[in-house]
Amino acid sequence: MRILLLQNHDNSGPGYLEEPAAKRGVRFEACMPHLDADDRLPADDSGYDGFLLMGGAMHAGHVDEHPWLEDAAALVRRFTEAEKPVLGICLGSQIVARALGARCYDLATPEVGFVPVALTQAAEADSLLGQGFHNPLHLAQFHSQTFDIPDGATRLMVGEEVPNQAFRFGAATYSFQPHFEVTPEMMTAWVSISEEIVPKLYPTLPETLPHLLQLHHHASHDFCYRVGDAWLALVAKRAASQS
Repeated sequence: MRILLLQNHDNSGPGYLEEPAAKRGVRFEACMPHLDADDRLPADDSGYDGFLLMGGAMHAGHVDEHPWLEDAAALVRRFTEAEKPVLGICLGSQIVARALGARCYDLATPEVGFVPVALTQAAEADSLLGQGFHNPLHLAQFHSQTFDIPDGATRLMVGEEVPNQAFRFGAATYSFQPHFEVTPEMMTAWVSISEEIVPKLYPTLPETLPHLLQLHHHASHDFCYRVGDAWLALVAKRAASQS
C-alpha cells in the first residue's frame, strides 16, 4: 500500500506510526513542500491508497505564505470523495477541518504538554477508537490553533480547555488534534527548540517533561499503535475492494 505523507519539518514525521505501517508493509511516500519548494503535492489521489497529514508550525489558513496548504486541502477533499482514508494530526487535523468547510482559529493560550482528552459516546462505536481505551487519555499537545467540527462530521474526542480534539467525516476521514504519534525524542526536541511558547507560557515544562513522559508516553504509544493499525486496516480494506 502507498500512503501519501505530508511532512512539514524534519522532526515532525510519522513517529510511532511507523510501527504499524512496517507490520502491514505500508510505504509512506513523503512530500515536503515547506522544506523544498520543488517538492510539490500530487494533483490528485491517483496511485495512493491513503493520505496522512502531519503537524507543523504554520497555521492552516496561512495560504498566502504557504500556497501548498490549499493543495493539501484540495487533496483531502479528493481522497474523501474517493472514500480513500485520510488522517490529519495537529496542523494536519486543522487542514482537514478547513478542507471540509470548518473554521480554524487561534487559541487564547496555546495548548502544550500532556493533556487529558476524553472519548465521546460516539467514539465507542468508531473503527479506530472503539477499542476499550482508558478514558480520559493523556496525549501530547503542541498547538496554538483549533478548529470547529465540520457539518456532517462526528466529534470523537473532547478536551476541557480545547473542546474539539478529534472527529470523523464519512467512513474514513479522521482529524486528531493531539500528537498521538509523538515519541519522547520528538516531544523533547520540540520543547527544547521552542523560542516563544514554552519559555513564555510553559517555562517549567523542560524540567518536568521527563517525568510527564514517564507517566504518559507508554499509554500514548499503545494508543498510537492501535489507532494507527486500525486506520491502516481501513486503508487495506479500501485498497482490496478496488483491486
